[in-house]
Amino acid sequence: MDYEISWSTLNAKLQSIATASGGLSAALDELENHQRESGFIQDDLQDVQRLVFGHPTNTDLNFRVQLNPKRAQRHGGAGVTHPPPGEESLNNGCFLCRENIRWQQGQRQIGFEIEASGGSYYAWMNPFPLLPNHVVVASQAHIPQGLRLFSNRSEDLKLERVLTDLCETAQQLPNHVGFYNGIGAGASIPGHLHFQFFRRAPEVPKFPLEERSFQETESGVAPEFILDYPISVVRWCGQLSEVVLKARRWITRWASVNDFEQERLTANFVATFSNERDELTLYFVPRHRDKQFWNGNKGIVGGLEVLGELVMASSDECALVENGIVDYGFIENALSFVSTPVSLLNS
Repeated sequence: MDYEISWSTLNAKLQSIATASGGLSAALDELENHQRESGFIQDDLQDVQRLVFGHPTNTDLNFRVQLNPKRAQRHGGAGVTHPPPGEESLNNGCFLCRENIRWQQGQRQIGFEIEASGGSYYAWMNPFPLLPNHVVVASQAHIPQGLRLFSNRSEDLKLERVLTDLCETAQQLPNHVGFYNGIGAGASIPGHLHFQFFRRAPEVPKFPLEERSFQETESGVAPEFILDYPISVVRWCGQLSEVVLKARRWITRWASVNDFEQERLTANFVATFSNERDELTLYFVPRHRDKQFWNGNKGIVGGLEVLGELVMASSDECALVENGIVDYGFIENALSFVSTPVSLLNS
């Protein structure tokens, strides 16, 4: 079947599901089923092992490791890198541009068109997922991923758009966790704006970060500050519009007053939504672009690692676990390599 016909047919079906009682989550379930049947999704997660490492004295604290050897194949790609005759490679063959995806993936990969306040997006399934229903939500327009938190230039990606679009999507996916990785903070495709979402693992639905204590502040604008965590994290909780407004104002001021090499400033944002509390939670993790890895010049720390789950995919990484080297202290120390000093957060 012609790609455009297949696209239109599937999107009509997904839109019908999304507007019914199942919402966006049910539509993404169907998209995952379709992409698995088409052969695009390369991993069913059956070989993934998730290990929990508890604190030696405090049973309330833990970190996790995900052993995911198939994830190491993702850099090889599942499609072709050079366009066949009659096709054109746009934006240096960007892997998130629909025009390239059509020929790169042999017309197997189809996305779902969704909207947010800041613009239009495609939801693409990840061929080498980290967790169930792992989705890349990519801007339909080829917009760079890089976010300059302190910039007023019209051509730069705006903090308000990132926060609003990430949080709006998270609110539609209450059983998922969503995140934005800045350049040098886990972004694998820096040339194209995208978020990632995945469904919580049923056996361990809460992440270590979510189970930590935060120090409340008396100010109605200042966020809560995490306690006893190897990475500096702040959070806001509440209604979407209130959270986005407070976060944008506080982060903008924080970025402007810190004595910091601002060209190297980047960030992770993590967003979740609870139907039970009718509450959005937004985490802000300030990062330095030169501090991206937990293992020297490899082992990227992105949104999932910030949440407290270290992904180990290479044979060398998996051997660390097999040889009994990894424990709570090992993970705590690994994550501390990317932390922005707490003093910078108190501005």
